[in-house]
Amino acid sequence: MIMNLHTHTHHSPDAAQTVAERITAANALGLKYMAITDHVEINRYYPAEYYHAEETEEYFYNGKGVFEASAAETESLKATCAPLTLLTGAEIGQIPQDIEKSALIYNDPRVDLILGSVHELPGRPDFYFLDYAKEDIPALVTAYFEEVLRLAQTDCYDILAHLTYGLRYLPNRRAYDLTPHRGLIDEILMTVIRKGKAIELNGSGLRKPQPYIDPDLMLIKRFRELGGEHLTISTDAHDTKYLGFGVDLLEDMARTAGFDRLTVFRRHEPCFVNL
Repeated sequence: MIMNLHTHTHHSPDAAQTVAERITAANALGLKYMAITDHVEINRYYPAEYYHAEETEEYFYNGKGVFEASAAETESLKATCAPLTLLTGAEIGQIPQDIEKSALIYNDPRVDLILGSVHELPGRPDFYFLDYAKEDIPALVTAYFEEVLRLAQTDCYDILAHLTYGLRYLPNRRAYDLTPHRGLIDEILMTVIRKGKAIELNGSGLRKPQPYIDPDLMLIKRFRELGGEHLTISTDAHDTKYLGFGVDLLEDMARTAGFDRLTVFRRHEPCFVNL
């Protein structure tokens, strides 16, 4: 197994296990590269009290505190994790909502890579919590991709994470027709390419009753057709038991899409690794 560049530890409110436990598991799996990318919801950068709010299942607060604790633990273990190469990172959610604070995390000298994600639209909860029976689904998906484009246009990420996250919880997701959104998706992909950033092949959905991959093979092929070079692989593991889940399948999918190498980032610099 070559890489898993999207993993969460006990520093993320929805995940478990220490960085040290992840290192042990990664070496047992034979992973060459692993990034620790705990959640930094940038629109809730400070603790809940700052916003006169309460921490809930729907809303994670204190992104700054999560990042500081995660980066400190990861950095402290880099010298003792061989043969694994351990990378310090973060998953910044909602970058367009606070580019200034996103830049603070991105420019931290400890950081190797940043995942850019859209988990929620401005003023709304995570897509996981939406009542889709009350939504105009095509309008919602358009708004999602428009927000992803705004993210792609920033300079605060290295890897665009789970491009199709906004589809993840749709009723009958497999039947949803992306045709009306193709132009917007192409604009996102071309922006990522122009900036020398990467697209993530996220396999977290492979463990669901109706498996899926974010994004699917068709979109990864399209990324390659447009000239995309930088592709990463992840399981988005929130638990150690999923650290290597489906990685071999994701590697095969990358080859099918026309890639013969993947990308890792060291201090934001892309480096190719042969598939």
